[in-house]
Amino acid sequence: MNFKGCKSLLISTFLVASMGAATAATIVRPATFPPVPESWNVSILGNTVEYSSPTNLKTQKTPKTVVRFTYSKRTNSKDAKAVISEYAKTNSCKTPKLHGKGFYTASCPNSGVDVVVIGEVSNMYTIELTGSYDKIAINLINTYVNSIINGKRTFDDRDIGEKVPSEDD
Repeated sequence: MNFKGCKSLLISTFLVASMGAATAATIVRPATFPPVPESWNVSILGNTVEYSSPTNLKTQKTPKTVVRFTYSKRTNSKDAKAVISEYAKTNSCKTPKLHGKGFYTASCPNSGVDVVVIGEVSNMYTIELTGSYDKIAINLINTYVNSIINGKRTFDDRDIGEKVPSEDD
């Protein structure tokens, strides 16, 4: 039996497996969108999924609540702080609040929108809520935020969403 050949075969198999594992570890996968609540409507436009509360031609012609989930790899080299700052400026929002590394919220009373931005450069999630905060909308947003922050391989930087000691990100 040729042990030299067997040993080099084992070493090369180990190296290939190690390289494959290292490559797989660097793959970033988007978080999955939450399921559509019963009776709610869903529409998809590009990289945005919009959930809207039920309407009724007689009593409720427009949705009470609209939640938009957007995922984008095109951030023009902007991090979450830059994205939320630009959003706040464009939409006349209040000063964004930091909740964790790469995790911001802002309220835009003039347009009636609240926004959440979570992410890193070239890997950004934006959640917009228009209308009323009902239990379903809150559960949708919380489910998606938890999926983003706690998801496996959602970010290259594993600290995204974690509490940070200061306002500087």
